[in-house]
Parts: sequence; structure tokens; C-alpha cells
Amino acid sequence: MNLKNVLTLTKKDLTLFFKNRFFSFITILGLVAYLIIYFALPKTQEDKVKIGIYSETPLSKIYFFLETHNTDVYKGVSIENLRDKVEKGEISFGIYFPKDVQQDKKIKLIINANTEEEMKEAYEYIAKELFHTEFGYFLNIESENEIIGVDLVGKQIPPSKRLIPIFAFFLIITETFGLANLISEELENKTIFALLSTPTTVSEIFFSKGIIGLIITLIPSILFILITNGFKNFLPIFVMLFLGTLFTISIGFLIGSIAKDIMSIIGYGFLIFIIFLIPSFNILAPGSLTSWVKTIPSYYIADGLHKIINFGSTLKDINFNILILIITQGILFLIGSLILKRRLIWA
Repeated sequence: MNLKNVLTLTKKDLTLFFKNRFFSFITILGLVAYLIIYFALPKTQEDKVKIGIYSETPLSKIYFFLETHNTDVYKGVSIENLRDKVEKGEISFGIYFPKDVQQDKKIKLIINANTEEEMKEAYEYIAKELFHTEFGYFLNIESENEIIGVDLVGKQIPPSKRLIPIFAFFLIITETFGLANLISEELENKTIFALLSTPTTVSEIFFSKGIIGLIITLIPSILFILITNGFKNFLPIFVMLFLGTLFTISIGFLIGSIAKDIMSIIGYGFLIFIIFLIPSFNILAPGSLTSWVKTIPSYYIADGLHKIINFGSTLKDINFNILILIITQGILFLIGSLILKRRLIWA
């Protein structure tokens, strides 16, 4: 491989990329827009749980206990009142103490249907603890609490922080279009055949395209991370961004090798783009998607960045994500390269 040829091809491709105003504009617009949204969102997260209580029997210790533990308490006037407050989201959940609560040892929890299962268990535990605080003994209900995955107690993530890995992920995936367009244009304009009539080899052309992919994808995402997150956990973040960039390059090669024009690039690109965006919803709303989302390779980019940025995970903690990405991008790059070489031979 002649490095001089690779450097010349890289300069040419970089010039062609920025000559296309659409893709240049999208790259700059995306970076600026994501930064504006990030700085516009709140940097803190309200962690307090607001409990609603309606009791037909006198309570004293519960209210004192909750107030000393900095917990907001709403004193309901009826059980219907509690239901209304829960439905409107004005309180986290409600507890109803009936008149004969000490005899029956039963209380009623009022929880919104949209509440996650883990939170329902937590609310049940809180209610039993409050019962014990007031009456001196526990409810006769067996319960077992187990934390699966990341324990979010005391680690609530503000909206702006939650969006950092998502926007960095968006910047990476978006550049698939630009790289695919470069490859497709050279095929359609027969530029690549003119290059192959010179001492330039197919490997050098592929390598230069890979360098362009790194430049247009890695630099904007790193810049975004440095502005929003600084150098905190930068090494593992860089590794994930680098692997995400290689994944994008492999997708770009695949789309560019099968697309015939800009419209087919947009068609294939948006289909893949929408599919690959799905895992990001799991970061915005944890638990909103079931385990099937792990079948989408982009999940391991978004999940890896999320764990590093918001929970301080190390490369050892996300080694499975890294392994999946390496295998997936290797397969995709191989398929894209084979299709591209076949198009060259058939042409």
C-alpha cells in the first residue's frame, strides 16, 4: 500500500465531501443543534418522592418520620382524592389506611398504571415501613427485593446528562449518509475506474474512504463530548466512539456499494437510521423496551456510552459491548467490501 496515494485520495475525498453542501450542513447543524438542546435542558434531577396519605384512623408518627426525612407528604381528604392526584401525576403514589387497619392489617396502595414494576415494588416496601413506623409491627406480607442491573438509587440522571450519549450516538450514525454518498458517487460517475487505471489499488481506495469516515464522524462526536462532558472518563468514551465510528464506516460501505444514486442512499440510509435509533429510547426511558432491542447492533454503542458517561463504567465493565461491535462491524465491512468489489468487476 502506497501511503502517498492514500494521502492524495484522502485529500480528494475530503474536498468532495465538503463540496456537497447538504452533508456538510447536516454535520455542522447537528453538532450545533445538539449543543443548544443540551445547554437548554436542566442540569439537575428532582429526586424527591411525593407521597399521598389518606387515613381513617389517627396517624402521628408517620407524618413526623416523613417530614424529618425530607419527604413531601400530601394529606388526602378522601380515597377518591388520592386517586385523582395519582392520575394527574401530582403525587408519586398514595396510601390508604382504613378505619380498621390495625385489626385487618391491610392498607391500600394507589399507583399509576404507567409506573415501572421496580418502582411499584419500592412503593410497596415504603408503605410497609411506614406501617411499621406507626404501629410497631410489619404487615403480614412476604416480599423479596432484588436490584437487577444498575442501582439508580441516589443516581438519578438529569435530562441534559441523559442526552449526552444519545446525541454523540446520533452524530456518529448520521455520517453514514456522507460516506455512502462518496462511495456511490465515485461508482456512478466512473471516477473509481479512472483511479484504478493508475497505480492506485482497490485497497488504497478503501483505506482512504475509511480515513474520511473517521474524520467526518469521530471529530464532531469527540468535540461534542469535550464540550458537554469534558475529559471525564475520556479514554473509555474515546474507545466507544472509535468503535462506533468503525461501525458507521462499515454501514456506509454497505449502503454505498448497493445504492445507485442519492435517492437510494437516502432511502436505504433512513431505513437503517430509524432502526439504529430505536435503542436510544431505552436511555431516555429505561425499561421502555424489552430485551429484543439487544438484537440491534447499535444498542451496544448507545448502551456503552450511556454506562460510561452516566455511571462511570470502565472498559472492563462493557467488554461484551466491545466484543459485539468488533464482530458486527467486521461482518458488515466484509459484506460491503465484497459487494463493492463485485460491482467493480461487473462494471
